[in-house]
Amino acid sequence: MPTRRPRSRPKHPRPRPRAQGAATSPGLRALQARLARVTAQVKALRQRHVRELAAARRAADQRLAALMRELSALRHHEARGQALTRLLAERDTALAQQTRRIAELEAALLRTPTHLG
Repeated sequence: MPTRRPRSRPKHPRPRPRAQGAATSPGLRALQARLARVTAQVKALRQRHVRELAAARRAADQRLAALMRELSALRHHEARGQALTRLLAERDTALAQQTRRIAELEAALLRTPTHLG
C-alpha cells in the first residue's frame, strides 16, 4: 500500500478579514487626523527650511560679491601705486641725468676763458 505524504501547510497564511467596525473606530480616526496634522507640519517645516536656506544662500552670495568688489578695488589701488612708483623712479632717473648734465656744462663754462678776463 502506498504511503501518503502528509500535506504541507501553505507557505503564506491567509490574511484575516477585517472587521467592518474597525475602519470607523474613533481611535483610528484620531490617529488618521493626527497623522494628517503631523504630515502638514512636516511639509510646512520643509518649506520654511527651504526658504531659510535660500535666504542664507542669497546673503552669502551678497557677502561674497561685496568681498570680490573690495578685492578688485584693492588690486586696482595696488596696481595704481605700482605705476606711480615706477613713474617716480623714472622721474628720479631723468632728474639725476639732468643734474649731471648741468654740472658738466657748468664745469665746461668755468674752464673756458671769457673775454671779460
